[in-house]
Amino acid sequence: MTDTLHATPLPPMSLEPAVTRYTVRAEYFEGQINPKTFRAAYPHYAVLASDPLVIEPERGSMVALTKFGAVVFWNCSPATQAAILRELKELPGVSEQNLEVSDSLEVHVGKTEDKVTFDEVWLQELTLAKVKVISLALGQSVALDRFERELSNAMQRTEPVAQALAERGALILSPRRVLRSVGFAMGVRAAVLANLTLFDSPPEAWESEGIAHLDTELYDHFDLAERLSAVNQKVAFLADINTTLIEVLSHRKSHRLEWMIILLILFEIVYSLVKEFTG
Repeated sequence: MTDTLHATPLPPMSLEPAVTRYTVRAEYFEGQINPKTFRAAYPHYAVLASDPLVIEPERGSMVALTKFGAVVFWNCSPATQAAILRELKELPGVSEQNLEVSDSLEVHVGKTEDKVTFDEVWLQELTLAKVKVISLALGQSVALDRFERELSNAMQRTEPVAQALAERGALILSPRRVLRSVGFAMGVRAAVLANLTLFDSPPEAWESEGIAHLDTELYDHFDLAERLSAVNQKVAFLADINTTLIEVLSHRKSHRLEWMIILLILFEIVYSLVKEFTG
């Protein structure tokens, strides 16, 4: 008797390569990060790229440091992230306190095409150029988030001042608070203008059509153009409000000066009359 082998059919083999997932997280610091200063202070880190500065703190992880204050972690352990953040706070020009502005993104490597979905990035392969483009886009997003929060707070503080001017024609701020408001708006405007050129497409986007397409998708994903335009509009509005406040303050001071002059003249007249009649 011959035994018959009944083989179980194997499932069809998948031709897709193994997918590797990277958790990418960005944080933002007050002040700009000088890559040369960081490299000089911490030369033990392996450098993968210089602009933006990309280092490899441990095998299988990367950190991108942007000049405008964003730090982007690729698959970094909590201990490594804490160490990098602590080291950044020790650099000159960087705030000691993290601003608690952060964002994250999932990057899947080994897909059949490069594309940006609702909450993920798919890549066929991970190259240094793609790391730089993704890091810059995510870093720009958290930087804009910082500006948006600051401007929203400023708009809330300015609203009752503008309302009082419109309804009563009265300035409810003290001169010191007016000057502080003007100084804040000037600081935000200067920061935005200083970083405008950093929101241009990276050089890699001009060298590769695929990188350019990925950069465009990321730009649209984070709504960078619309958000930057809204930031500029709010900064312009605050600048107009502060110009008005300065003019009102100057007008108030000129009125005070006029009254002081009038009082001095009256004092001189009264003094002369008293002197004449008592002499």
